Amino acid sequence: MDHNLNRRRFAVYSAAMLAASRLPAQSALASVAEMERPHILDEAPNALSAQPRSLLDLSVTVATLTAAFVLTQKAVYAQRCTELLTAFLVTPATRLSSQPTQAITELVPFAELAVALRFLVDALPANALTAVNAFLSDLLLWLNTEHTFVIARDTKDQRASAWLLIVSALARSQRDEKVLDQCRHRLRTPTLRNQITSDGHFPQEMATPDPLRNTLDNFDLLTGACQMLSSPFDDIWHDELVDGVSLRNAAAFLFPILADRAKWPGVSDAEGFRDVPLRRPGLLFAGRAFNRPEYVELFRSLPTQVPAALAASVPIREPLLWTTRAAHGL
Repeated sequence: MDHNLNRRRFAVYSAAMLAASRLPAQSALASVAEMERPHILDEAPNALSAQPRSLLDLSVTVATLTAAFVLTQKAVYAQRCTELLTAFLVTPATRLSSQPTQAITELVPFAELAVALRFLVDALPANALTAVNAFLSDLLLWLNTEHTFVIARDTKDQRASAWLLIVSALARSQRDEKVLDQCRHRLRTPTLRNQITSDGHFPQEMATPDPLRNTLDNFDLLTGACQMLSSPFDDIWHDELVDGVSLRNAAAFLFPILADRAKWPGVSDAEGFRDVPLRRPGLLFAGRAFNRPEYVELFRSLPTQVPAALAASVPIREPLLWTTRAAHGL
């Protein structure tokens, strides 16, 4: 164990806690664009030349390029996104299926693709945008009607969270207010009750062979869905059940663990425990939603790298896209 690294993180944690008690909220919560700019622009050249071979590769590449486009407004990034989205979602010979047969957790990358598309509506040619929207609309319908995915939706673990994230992101991109309202209801009632305890942990995930990885994955899935579903008129972040169950408690439970992995109260993951990425977008989202600058500062201090073997356990790669309002009210 790297004790020096843990001491540094504890120092960050302590300093941020002190700062939180002294600084006004607005000055303490740093701009997401400001903190994400260095790593986005560092990764953008590789994304430009990348040749995605699977859905996860496609989502990560498009998200990086879109984030770079949001920061710089350089057309080259949007143009490459257009090429990739056309190849994977439009062109008959190479397109993915809008009626997939994979497990719901394998379809999570569609969520960030849908989020990225909100920033590309003015950059894509009209015919390409229409075709991509048709693909995503068909996918949304399939996830809401196909028996396998309806069963996943009604589970009490990260399969339900995965369904909620994907469907929320798709519905937001397609302006489907009916589905968004259904997702808000699902997050507020069965999801909070079925998945989170009053002390903030996810019992179903802690009982798996990789409890830390799955707990953090589930936290990102749920907070990402909350980002898609909350609005100034309907703030889901602060919903709390009568016995105190809430996303706020889940964030409070995980914060000291993300500052120091040694504080994890469960058993170690069967594989990759020391490599599980701790820079979780959910921590950033919660810090902003609950006015906890120490969460944001910890997120900012952690390494951005995601090991290839654990790539699928980090469902959101570019939080800038999830925290920035897109054009046309999307």
